[in-house]
Parts: sequence; structure tokens; C-alpha cells
Amino acid sequence: MITPFFSITQDDEFIYIDIKVSHIRFNAKSIEFTIDEELFIFSLPPYYLRLRLPFPLADDEERSNATFEGELIKVKVPKLTKGQFFHDLDLTSKLLARSTNVIDDDELKDTNSITKDKVAESKTNTPLIQELDVSNEISNTRQVEKDFAEGEKFNWEIEQKLPEPDSTGIDVDPSIQVTKSVKYGFDNQYDSIIGVSQSNGNDINELGDSEHTAYTDRIVERLIKENIKFDPEYYAADYIMEKYPTPDDDKIYKDILEWKNPLVRQFLKWYKTEQSLPENERTQIMPVSFTKDEQEKMLNLPKKSYLVEDKSPLLLLLVSLLFAYHFDLRENEGDHNIESAWTAGKIIPQFSFLDSQIIIQSDNVLRASTITLIRRALSYPYHRNYNLISKVWDDVYYNLRGGKRLVLKALLDLKELFRFHDVYYVYDKIWLEDFVTWFISDDVTEAMIRNLAHDLKKEYSTLSKSEITFEKVQAPEGDEDDDDDEDLDLQDENDNIIALNLREIEAMAEDMYQQQQQ
Repeated sequence: MITPFFSITQDDEFIYIDIKVSHIRFNAKSIEFTIDEELFIFSLPPYYLRLRLPFPLADDEERSNATFEGELIKVKVPKLTKGQFFHDLDLTSKLLARSTNVIDDDELKDTNSITKDKVAESKTNTPLIQELDVSNEISNTRQVEKDFAEGEKFNWEIEQKLPEPDSTGIDVDPSIQVTKSVKYGFDNQYDSIIGVSQSNGNDINELGDSEHTAYTDRIVERLIKENIKFDPEYYAADYIMEKYPTPDDDKIYKDILEWKNPLVRQFLKWYKTEQSLPENERTQIMPVSFTKDEQEKMLNLPKKSYLVEDKSPLLLLLVSLLFAYHFDLRENEGDHNIESAWTAGKIIPQFSFLDSQIIIQSDNVLRASTITLIRRALSYPYHRNYNLISKVWDDVYYNLRGGKRLVLKALLDLKELFRFHDVYYVYDKIWLEDFVTWFISDDVTEAMIRNLAHDLKKEYSTLSKSEITFEKVQAPEGDEDDDDDEDLDLQDENDNIIALNLREIEAMAEDMYQQQQQ
């Protein structure tokens, strides 16, 4: 069956569903639609549409009707409660989500094929992706209060876990290496995908063995390669070009720093209007509408829901996605180019190193993620400047402050960069498809997004340049080998490791610049 494109509007009394069917001949008798409380089903072979609306509809044949205009079928259905507002009717993938029947304890007692032990075991070993009944209402008063209470409880402290003992109880010779496949991607659900893409030219991936590198080893490998990739001279040159611009500079930072992000402008305009209203007339959630193209993108998302026990890695992924997206957008002053997917993929550690933990020397995992993204943005893109990064963080903050729907606009645009790429499409498959679908669901609340915005701003606004450090190899005097060729596995025992922070590099750049001006 084919899911047709559709759009929904409403007034106080009716729901209007416009359904587009193409390249078929039909008459009124061949069309069937069923109403069962909040469930609406439309059938016109080979087209089939099942929508789960936020509130019940009235099964009233006299007041319901369907009209035809070319390839468009317009269905009019009355609401059960007149004047009730149906939320999120433009989130098409949310309306298409399925529900599954839940087996209660009485049914389990009568089921001979499933013992209680097997049921308990299945609950323990069940993957974190499950089909759930989805409620589409996110904006009523009680839900908003509940959401904000949940958002206040979120804790960004790094979770500490003791290493698990070998379950076999057998002593293994350390000289014998056992290769074990590991999981990655959304909620660690995938494997055997990135390894194949490497042979097709996937240069976003930087793991030496993407299919077998353990979680903690991914962090270590990422930190080492970030240190190798960072070029202090490159950063110093960009720092001088931004602070002391000349007509002969290769890069013009002024235009990039002054560029106004359209999503940010949209939020600030709404916020300014809200502040001018009396407090009792202000709305908590910014209204955002989706274009037909964005609705079609949501229509192509997987029709499933998710059960995620730990949301913090996915919220950290959200921060990484938005930072990379807004960095590329600002670097290109609002446009994407042929290198946009590569730039974003390199900045996002969950893509380039399949690293969802992002733990460095920090008591706060959100702060650790912020530092990681800054380090990567100073090591890979064409423009490497701290003031540029500060502007990007402001873009991310205001995007989050705009709420779930404004963030969804950015995610849908970012997803397209990877979706149609010949090689990098794998990151859409293992991360973005599932993540965007999960993000649309009620599992992600408005309060969660707003609190994440405030928590993030607190972290990046209190960071100092001296906290952004890189470890570099200092060769003995007389050794002029290029740092780009250094390999930490083949270091000379006389080489010294020195820690450089951004403030020190900028101070040295200032001294050299002033000496040249004299």
C-alpha cells in the first residue's frame, strides 16, 4: 500500500484532510474512510492512510463528506468536542505513528506458550526501540506543567559505572586478542555499516577499526587524533586575520560574524512581541509552521516509536547536530555547499568517531561535549576562530529557545545534507532517521528543550580560552620534522608533550604581529 501525501487544517468544528492521489482513476464508491474515536482511516487502492489524531472525532455521516478536485480528495470530519484545538497537525510522521497492543498480567496467565520466566527475560533483553502508543498533545496546560517539572530534574553529571567482570569466569591469556563486534548509531542499534562505507570513500570516519573499537577506546582515539590535527599556526593566523583584517587576507571574518541567522531572527522577533504583551497574554511556546517540503520530509520518516531509557546521549547528540549545522550555515552565510556534509560530519564526534559518551576531564558531560565541539571546530573546518564559534553557540542557544518545532526545522535541513550523499548517507541511516523520528515524538518535551538551552548557555558562556587545550609534540632542538607527520605510536623517546591552550597561542600571535608592525 502507498501512503499518500496529505495536509490537515481545522476550525472550531471540523477537521479538513486534503489527500493527494496521483495517476489513478477512481469514483466516489471506491473510496472508504473510517472514524473510530481519534483514529481516521482512508482507503483507495493502492493508497492507504491511517492517522492517529490528538482527540476523538465524531462518527457522523450526515456532517462528514468528501469532495474531489482533480487529484485532490478533500475530507471534512466533525470534531467530537466543538471548539477543541488539535495540536501538531502538521507533524505528519507523528500522526502516522502506530500503536501496539499491550498484554496485561491476566492475559499472560492464560498464555501457555510464554512462561513468567520468559516474560521477565524478554523484558530484560528487549531492545530499546519499541512501538508505543503515541499521544500527539504536547501543549495543553497540564502537559506543559509536567514537562517543565521533568526538565528541571535533568542531571548532567557524568554517570560513573564500575567495570563489569568477565561473565564467563574464565581467565583469558592477554596475548590472545578476541575480536568482538560493537554497536553504534541511534541508541547503539547498528553495526557492520560504517566499515563497509569506509571502502567506498567515507572520510568522515576517523576510527581505525570502526566495527570493533570499544566505546572507551573511541574516546581515547578521538582525543589523540584531535591533538594531532590541531594546527596552532593555522589558529594563530586566523586569529590575526579576524582581529586585524586587511584587504589582502585570504578570509574575511567580518561578514561571517555579522551574518544574521534566519531562525534566530524568527525567534527574536517573536520574543520581542511577547515581551510587549501583558504577562497573562504571553504564550510559552513559539508558533512555528512547516512548509509543504518539510511536511513531505517528515512523511518519509520511519513509522515507528522508541523506548529510550537514557536520554542524555541523545540530547548531547542534539547539541552536536545543531552546533555543526549552524557552524556550516554561518561559515557559508546561510547557504550549504558541496563540502557541507563533510564539515558537519567532521565536527560531530558521534559521526566521525561514533563516540556517544564524550567524556573528558570534566564533572559535567554537557560541558565536556561543549569543549569537544569547540576542539573539533578549531581542527577541521576552513574557518577556525573562537569568536566565530561563540557566534555559533549563540545561534544554537536561540534555536533551542525557539522550541521543539524550530529545532525540527534545522534537523530536517541537516538531514537532507546526508540523505542524498553518495557515501555519507550512512549517517542518515544509523543516526538521523531514527533521531528525527524520536525527536518528533512526545518523548521529547518543550520543557526539555528549553532547559537544555539554558544549561548549554551556562556552560559555553562560562568557558575560558585557557580551558581549551591541545597536547602537541615538541621535538628536540634541531629536529625540524613537520608536526603534520607526527605519529604518537612512533614518538621518539626524547620528544616532549606540551599542553597549549588558546589564550597562550593568541598571546604568541599578538607578540609576533606587534613585532612585524614595528
